[in-house]
Formats: sequence, structure tokens, C-alpha cells
Amino acid sequence: MATRSHDISVSVAPGLRSAFDGRRELTLGVPAAAGIGDVVEALLRLYPRTRSLLAGDGGEPGGLYLHVALDAASAQELATGEAGLPTGCRLYVFALSRPPRGGRAAGEG
Repeated sequence: MATRSHDISVSVAPGLRSAFDGRRELTLGVPAAAGIGDVVEALLRLYPRTRSLLAGDGGEPGGLYLHVALDAASAQELATGEAGLPTGCRLYVFALSRPPRGGRAAGEG
């Protein structure tokens, strides 16, 4: 039996496009049961420069780190307990700067 799949759209903020080979939008074919973590893993595999944007304990204050947001309709559908991201889902990839210890993050493109 073949695994069902569908396309997920990913919009890339201007400040991150260099890590995504200059792309402003991507379309990924994912299994129907794929979650946000699966999409992030696929992005890291396809665009290895994004690994440097992962938040971690060793990051420099002020350095950028990757954030992923989901469109409101998809987030609401996902909240109902359905397995996997809905068909037509759109993710937004952007970066925030690491705050100084005890500070707040600033938005980046």
C-alpha cells in the first residue's frame, strides 16, 4: 500500500534566504502523517546551512536562530488532534536574534 503524501508550502523570510539557496518559497512533498518536526528535519537535510541557525545552549547572544510558524487555519486544524499537517498547510520560516542573558529576542527577516 502506498503512503499518502501532500505538499507543504514554506515561506522563507528575506534574512534567511541565503541559507535556503536564495529561495523565497519552497514546496515539500511530505507523508500525510508528517508533523512540523518532520518538515524541519527535511529542511535541515535539504539546506544544511540552516543547521547553524538552530537554537542551542552554546549560541552567541545576538546571533540569529531559526523559528517556524504555522498559518492560523492549519494550526487550528492541527489542534483538533489530527495526525500530521493538513493539506495546503503553509509554514513560515524566520529568525530571531538571541537575547543577551536575561533579555528579550528581537525579530529579524
